[in-house]
Amino acid sequence: MTSRQRILTTVKHEEPDRVPISPRMYAYIKSQYGDERLATHLKHFPDLDMLFIVNDGTPNYLEIYPDQYVLPDVKVDQKKYNENECRIVERTFYTPAGKLSDRTKIPPPGREYGISPNQIKTEYLVKTKNDLDALRFILHPINTDFNFLQDYQNQLGARGVLMVCVRSALDHNAGYARDLQDIMMDYFDDRLFFDELLDIFHQRSLAQIKAALEGGAEFIFGSWYFNSISAGWSPAIFKEVFAPHINDHVDITHRYGAYYDYYDDGKLNDSMELIANTGVDILETCTPPPVGDFDLMLAKQTIGEKTTIKGYIDLIYVVQQGTPELIDRTIRQAMEIAKPGGGFIIGSSDSFREGTRKKNIAAYFEACKKYGIY
Repeated sequence: MTSRQRILTTVKHEEPDRVPISPRMYAYIKSQYGDERLATHLKHFPDLDMLFIVNDGTPNYLEIYPDQYVLPDVKVDQKKYNENECRIVERTFYTPAGKLSDRTKIPPPGREYGISPNQIKTEYLVKTKNDLDALRFILHPINTDFNFLQDYQNQLGARGVLMVCVRSALDHNAGYARDLQDIMMDYFDDRLFFDELLDIFHQRSLAQIKAALEGGAEFIFGSWYFNSISAGWSPAIFKEVFAPHINDHVDITHRYGAYYDYYDDGKLNDSMELIANTGVDILETCTPPPVGDFDLMLAKQTIGEKTTIKGYIDLIYVVQQGTPELIDRTIRQAMEIAKPGGGFIIGSSDSFREGTRKKNIAAYFEACKKYGIY
């Protein structure tokens, strides 16, 4: 089978020739080879069954800081400077509905920050509900030109499938416009404000999915880790607020005959059935203890017949810090549990990280090939 055939067979809950091998490798590849492009993945890892993620092409000014902003009727004052080792970006947006400002600290890559450090918001754009009308003015029009997908498809060929990333209402959206802890308090203190803020981005995410699917996307990669139980949300709030959002994403994706991959690299034991019941086709990263709480056997028994489980192998304590023997044993045990009947893509609890020994990466792929045969 080709990688593409292997993945599609698995997602349909049929048994392919072997379990697809699809760890997240972006950070490791960037640290080893200087970039994380598709061509770099394909060149250096011939056994990788690619589920390659691309952005939908819509600029998100909540997380990027260009020199020029494409925002009609909005004036932007932006200042960038260094503070110790970090880059500071201070912005003020003057919109027809009022003024918004934020401040972001961007650590340098490497050292204790990792190869792809997270930015740190020290001031958020949305301070009160009175800022929501102004917020709408700084959201870039949604991209509708997906001609770039063909270039990726030509590179990828039969080596896998291409996924277009569309984030949840919170993920890098409302959670970058307003402090996530404040949003959690808004749920209790001002529910109308909470609902309106999330709805701005939820409706936007649905429009992004629709544009991607009409542009030829076969898979939607939904990023939801700001919604995670690990972020601090209760299962009850997850069921009430987020499960309907997921259901909306999945419904529109399935109406176009495409597949939906749900991403959360945190705890899933208290939310996996809620997520699976929305009809997602793939659930990842299924992080086991001690970092997560994913019980692979329980998941196989409860959601395994309707949702493809992807990921699971711990990137820190097994692949980065473990031995080839531990890697071999962990993968063998995972295959014994999750391989039967299809519906399992072996991967990783998130991207393999810089500092992982090459012999451990080699041991990972060898064990996956050895134990993954049907």
